[in-house]
Amino acid sequence: MDATDCVFHARVGLAQGTSALVPMSDLAGIAPEAYRDAFAKYDDTAERRRLRDTVIPGLDRTWTEVVFLSPVHPHAIWQAWLEIRGGERPPVEFWAIPAADLPDGCVVLDRTLTATGEPIDPREVLPFDRASHRAALTTTPQNRAWLEDCARRGVSGAWFHGIPHVLAPGSVPLDRARVVSWEVAP
Repeated sequence: MDATDCVFHARVGLAQGTSALVPMSDLAGIAPEAYRDAFAKYDDTAERRRLRDTVIPGLDRTWTEVVFLSPVHPHAIWQAWLEIRGGERPPVEFWAIPAADLPDGCVVLDRTLTATGEPIDPREVLPFDRASHRAALTTTPQNRAWLEDCARRGVSGAWFHGIPHVLAPGSVPLDRARVVSWEVAP
């Protein structure tokens, strides 16, 4: 499998009895404790609390009813951190999921007009074309600027900030996915 044919998601433990990534809202019925933990991550600011109910234009689903995937290979973010901070990051594993395996109706959200907690402008959402998708092997200028700001402030996190996201309306099968570590170049 060629990594450029994939989208990526940080490797997480799967809910018992599942073999797919599921939207956070689906966890309520299959893994209530995981749902509570995931939901609580949005309680830190007013903007993030509003984010949970943000509707994705074109999908008619909310933020918690989709699976977020990155079209940028995780090594690109690891490489940017290395260049910015001068030191390697600890290993982190990701699912490399063939774009062809994504459910119908996926979109790309490139949030450039609105801020976290604001309604998403429909111009920020485009259909995702599985057939023509190629993962980016370098990060975006916006992500690099975010990582540089994080380094200046001495914080780490939100690695994929400033990167468009592929949003899947429903479960994402992992049958053909493979695990990649972000410190390993594709």
